[in-house]
Amino acid sequence: MGVKLAYPQDMRDALDVFSQGAGNLVAGWVKTLGAPAPVIYHYTNDVGLHGILESGQLWLTDIFRLNDPSEVDHGFSRAIDVLKRKVASGPQEREKFAEGLAGFAKRYGIEKLGQFFICSFSSRADDLGQWRAYADNGRGYALGFDAAALEDAYTRGAVPQNTEAFVMTYSDAALDRMVGEIIDLVLPLASLPVGSNLDETACRAYLADLYTRLSVYALHIALFFKHEAYNNEMEYRFLEFYGANMTPPNLRMRARHHSLVRYRAFDWRRVSGDALKEIVVGPAADREKAGAFAKECLDLFHAGSVPITYSAIPYRGV
Repeated sequence: MGVKLAYPQDMRDALDVFSQGAGNLVAGWVKTLGAPAPVIYHYTNDVGLHGILESGQLWLTDIFRLNDPSEVDHGFSRAIDVLKRKVASGPQEREKFAEGLAGFAKRYGIEKLGQFFICSFSSRADDLGQWRAYADNGRGYALGFDAAALEDAYTRGAVPQNTEAFVMTYSDAALDRMVGEIIDLVLPLASLPVGSNLDETACRAYLADLYTRLSVYALHIALFFKHEAYNNEMEYRFLEFYGANMTPPNLRMRARHHSLVRYRAFDWRRVSGDALKEIVVGPAADREKAGAFAKECLDLFHAGSVPITYSAIPYRGV
């Protein structure tokens, strides 16, 4: 005997059509994004420099354990705001659906929707904001990589359908438009239970599935955007994503601030050992000591000649 469905198959089919359409919108958006600068920079401190050169790896960190998780909250909260605006003058069931999305996210937590890991780079080699935020208040380093070679190494070393590399967009208006297109696909589905004679249990199951799918795509879209205040970073992002019930391969844990942070290692040197093109010493570092440290790390761990340069910014951290 077959398993009895909680709600009719035609409603399940409608959810699948939505997922296909939303996936196509995401893929189409990625194709519109520009290319990074020829060399992209990863800002880090002295421990990070040593680790990256010794291991030949870069780390993709769980987005829910970033130093600043506000960008995830920013993007998802805007999706809820866009949904509420779109249903403001529509059918009552759609207004209730919009109210329910915020409650669904709060009750179940967006962390349970999927697994996303990112590694960030910048097209700017000498940016004060990033020196201060990501490189020990200017005492660290920026590792410059050949963008095309590194991206090629990244996509060849991972499962292709689970990876994306893209230039970040710093526009709330563009985020709202993109999220709005996803919401336009989902709104007709919010009205499907009306007149369907579904019992309460089946209706709740259907809406939970609909909330989950919408939330996953809204969260995915949010990862392409940052607030305009961060546009100086000119970020280029490597992203890996897995379903909520999947086990990412070679998942690792590291300690930070009395907590464990999940991450995935990207073995860039094994795939493209000559991708590293430059090391920039931060503006607040002791030039002699910091330069000597970088050179010693290169001599010990990295084959080939990599120039060491110095920030031109007149900055001294406290």
